[in-house]
Amino acid sequence: MLSTALLVAGVSIAVNLGPKLFKAEAKDVLAQNISLSERAKVMNRDCPFVIDANTRLDSVTSPKKNILQNNYTLLNDDLEDIDIKAFEDIFKPEITHYLKATPQTENFRRSNATLVYTYFDKEKRFVTDIVLLPGEY
Repeated sequence: MLSTALLVAGVSIAVNLGPKLFKAEAKDVLAQNISLSERAKVMNRDCPFVIDANTRLDSVTSPKKNILQNNYTLLNDDLEDIDIKAFEDIFKPEITHYLKATPQTENFRRSNATLVYTYFDKEKRFVTDIVLLPGEY
């Protein structure tokens, strides 16, 4: 339970501060109406970067035209120690709330983008995807 609480705190910080950590030049480009694949290229210029003591954004991809995928590593957590259902139940609403409150998200909504937040444990094992469809954020 303690590891889940620490995980919650770390990812909460990552969700809220991650986009703010990009360099000013990248922020200017990201504010423009560009394709998701171009957006991923710009974001990857600063990747990987450590968001907090437990979370690193490794890369951003656009595997399909209307999908933007953020790939995170939980630096201190093993898959076996993560309550995946609790993780999803806590973070999907947290991410959704953040996206609804962020003006830059309008570009994603206009392009009808699906946003995917993919998490891996410290051994690079898949933990979960949190998927937000266009109407959800």
